[in-house]
Amino acid sequence: MKINIENCENLSAEEKLAAWEALDPEKEGYVSKANFDKTASELANYKKQLREKLTEEEAKAAKDKEEHEALLARVAELEKEKSVNEYLTSYLAMGYDEKLAKSSAEAIVSGDMKTVFANQKTHNENREKTLRAELLKETPPPDGGGTPPAMTMEKFKAMSAQERYDFSVKNPEEYKYLYTN
Repeated sequence: MKINIENCENLSAEEKLAAWEALDPEKEGYVSKANFDKTASELANYKKQLREKLTEEEAKAAKDKEEHEALLARVAELEKEKSVNEYLTSYLAMGYDEKLAKSSAEAIVSGDMKTVFANQKTHNENREKTLRAELLKETPPPDGGGTPPAMTMEKFKAMSAQERYDFSVKNPEEYKYLYTN
């Protein structure tokens, strides 16, 4: 017996109760509480299995991603090290000292141009000092203790008084040298 909702208002309480008792939920397409609980339990079980499976897959994916990132980091580190070594070799070939060359190579790889130029300036100053020192080594020392005076005391005494006066005015250093030595 189907209950017509539209007619439900017109039924008496006994008729409504009789219709309700005559109702068979399974025949009418309704699910019993036991069937509902069974289905809900199966659904929860499937959800749990799916969650565990996803968790395993997610854990594997996370592990793979972590390993991949570690490899990428290692490759980047090796590429940086290779670049530093190439620049280091070039700087050493240009005559940089090892410490300055390493600093410059690391700075150029990291993009720190301020340090690169500061190191270039330091290298130029060091190179200039070295060149000056080499030039001083190669320059022969001067002969004797200076140039001997062209005038001797004997020549000076042989001059007339006027000539001696003129000599003392024109060459005061040489005149002083004659009388102090």
